[in-house]
Amino acid sequence: MVFFDCRMPVKIYHDTDADVSIVQNKTVSFIGYGNQGRAQALNLRDSGVKNIVIGNIDDDYAKQACKDGFNPVSIEEAVQQGDILMLLIPDEDQQTVWNEKVRNNIKPNTTLVVASGYNIAFNLLELPDDMDVVMVAPRMIGAGVRDRYVQNIPYPCFVSVERDPSGTALATCLSIAFAIGATRGNGAVSSSCREEAGIDLFAEQAIWPEIMAIFREGYNVLHEAGFSDEAILFDMFISKEPAEIFERAADEGFVKQLKYHSRTSQYGQLSTLNRHDGKDIREKFQRILHENILSGKFAQKWSNTQWAAEALAKEWQEVENAPIVQADQRVREVLQPDQKK
Repeated sequence: MVFFDCRMPVKIYHDTDADVSIVQNKTVSFIGYGNQGRAQALNLRDSGVKNIVIGNIDDDYAKQACKDGFNPVSIEEAVQQGDILMLLIPDEDQQTVWNEKVRNNIKPNTTLVVASGYNIAFNLLELPDDMDVVMVAPRMIGAGVRDRYVQNIPYPCFVSVERDPSGTALATCLSIAFAIGATRGNGAVSSSCREEAGIDLFAEQAIWPEIMAIFREGYNVLHEAGFSDEAILFDMFISKEPAEIFERAADEGFVKQLKYHSRTSQYGQLSTLNRHDGKDIREKFQRILHENILSGKFAQKWSNTQWAAEALAKEWQEVENAPIVQADQRVREVLQPDQKK
């Protein structure tokens, strides 16, 4: 089957599209100083943004902000000061924090910046009519965002304008993207909160669980055939070969990385792949995407924080009893006896 894609190429923004002076002349308030919050605040400061306010509860993240030369305040106070609000706390906490600490303290004509499209895509935040909403979403963890900024290395990032009552939301969005180092090199890719959240949730609920299930069942079949746990797990992932394969795929192409494999490996993979129509997986994936994700069903469930905490704990308890997890722990205790946990 041949697929023809008639969609137009997406817009990609580079340094030359952005005016960093826009964000330099604003008060930027961070709601949260965790993974992304710290990295982006430091990058903004190094890009000449003088007025940065860190809003955080009194915890280890606030202590880290002090060590980094900031003077953290309450979330409410940070919101009251901010022309731009960087909402960088976990998705599952945003709705509660927004309702309790943010919503009633917002200045007129404020811009909201999110690094995850989840809460905007599923309309979980009650927004003022005059608020611009943009997304600047680095496609890597905060430490990587900071390290690559310092080393002047580009990294992938999604950007979007979700609401634009001011008419200047895109300029603000690109100014922030520039200031955190996201418009360097290959540039920042135009997207949307719906697209970012949909793809992210799809990877988490469809692609990666399927990959993990394949490893789980592969272990079960090989173990039942009498192969040793050490040999199975080394060949599957402890050797880090899958990480090398994915790195090659990222650098050179999903299929082109196969040229680094033996001819036997190439034939085994391609002959099986080309005869796997994927119908069952595709139908399963379509159900997950449309019935659980895009319908808002998952977001509605996940907004119940008590249910979410209990459900996650239950899933952890179940997976820790899986044979592959037990074998993994045993093998690691043998390999690293001084690092038992």
